[in-house]
Amino acid sequence: MEIKPLFYAWVPTYLRYAILTLLTFVALCVNGVFNGITIDMYSDLGVYAEPFTMAGNALFIGMGTSIIFMIRLLGRLPIKTLALTGFVMQLLMNWVCATTSDPTITVAATFVLGFTKIFTVGPIYLAWLGIWSKKMETARLYPFFYFMVLAGLYFITWFTAYLTNLYSWRYAYYAMFILIAISIILAVIFIEHHPLRRKIPLYQLDMPGLLLLITSLMLINYVAVYGKVEDWFSSAAITTACFGAVITLLLFIRRELLLKRPLLNLQLFKKTNFSLGLVLLVLLSLFTPATFQAAYSGSVLHFESIRNAELNLYLIPGIIAGCLMSFFWYRHKYNGQLLIIIGFAAMVGYHMLMYGSFVTDLNIADLWLPSLVKGFGLALLYISIGLYATAGFPFPHVLKTVGVIVLVRSFLAPGIISGLYSYFLYAERTRHLSKLATHIDANEPQVLAQGNISRFYQNIQQQASLTALKEISGTIIIFGLSVITILMLIHIYRKINLTALHDTGRNL
Repeated sequence: MEIKPLFYAWVPTYLRYAILTLLTFVALCVNGVFNGITIDMYSDLGVYAEPFTMAGNALFIGMGTSIIFMIRLLGRLPIKTLALTGFVMQLLMNWVCATTSDPTITVAATFVLGFTKIFTVGPIYLAWLGIWSKKMETARLYPFFYFMVLAGLYFITWFTAYLTNLYSWRYAYYAMFILIAISIILAVIFIEHHPLRRKIPLYQLDMPGLLLLITSLMLINYVAVYGKVEDWFSSAAITTACFGAVITLLLFIRRELLLKRPLLNLQLFKKTNFSLGLVLLVLLSLFTPATFQAAYSGSVLHFESIRNAELNLYLIPGIIAGCLMSFFWYRHKYNGQLLIIIGFAAMVGYHMLMYGSFVTDLNIADLWLPSLVKGFGLALLYISIGLYATAGFPFPHVLKTVGVIVLVRSFLAPGIISGLYSYFLYAERTRHLSKLATHIDANEPQVLAQGNISRFYQNIQQQASLTALKEISGTIIIFGLSVITILMLIHIYRKINLTALHDTGRNL
């Protein structure tokens, strides 16, 4: 595969960087469903919230599966064709999400958007890689790239919520249409067309394997999202979907083991750092439950959508600090495993700060420190675990490993764990509500006679929610401290072994 310059030679350097930054932001952050407006969308359309959660997961399923065979597309289609195809599909799928009233179509559109947006992200990623490192070292690029991903997504969440608060959720899509249209025009004018000398055929691509993988992941998506709503395995639909997911996944694994040119070489999982990296990504999802934050700010503090979105802005300074630290850390070739431990320590620190802040009258400005620490930890862990998991792989295999990482980090782990958190939070809140209700003497409170019954019951529900959140948060803190201790022991053990081997070799 030939890696050629993205822009024409006549484009000035400063203009290249400005255009590339805008294209990167649009390609990464303009999705079919935006967290800042989903509440307004399903409220306005009169549908349930679950399809939009499923659509958000479908986006990452599309992205992960697309990355796995992206190396074939880079060797078959010119980069200008890929980039324009990705942007055009982004425009079309966002238009579908903005105009449809059928949640099923929204889920399908976001999957297609996620699958095709990688056509644009791939060439852009390679362009940035060549800019940041002449030796194509991803450790130089990751801090900047993940700054664009994390900070960009949190900013776009706030921006769409801001437009929705001022006008309507459809105006957020109008703004996205303008950004994508500008990106298409810039791509047409400034991205150079490089005809391929040797095209890699696509007929050897394992399309049946790809369809089996997508089917399995979408069924898992349905189970994770609708499990709590349909009472898990008491529902025939959930049972059938779970059974179908297992069957299609086993068929996919069997096919990949037998094919000469598999879609995903399962031998990659024998690499220790890759498998351990996936485990660390699952652990990361235990510390970043979106359900947890939403339950506190929504159910207890009663923040509006725009206020919840503003909380995301507090994360951005922490993300900047984490990305800067990661850049200089790897530039000086410090131990990456130690950076992982620091990242997990920051996430545990975030939960400790939140644990001490669980009250019913907290102001949004009081959450700046926990949010900053969370953003710092997220940046460190996304970068350090990503580099650790992909270390030692040649470039063609790196893309496949990145595809698996996206599926685990952005869908499988957070999707399943968020579903479990939602269930435990609901169960604990109900248990504490029943316990509090047993201590109420109906003849004693004067509020019953004064007509403040609704306010009285609201306070009880808030207390039940706070108690449940504190219990779950305390469990996360204890588990997090255990994880940090284990990682430190592993780090010390490896360091002692390396020192012993070095001394033995020197004596010999």
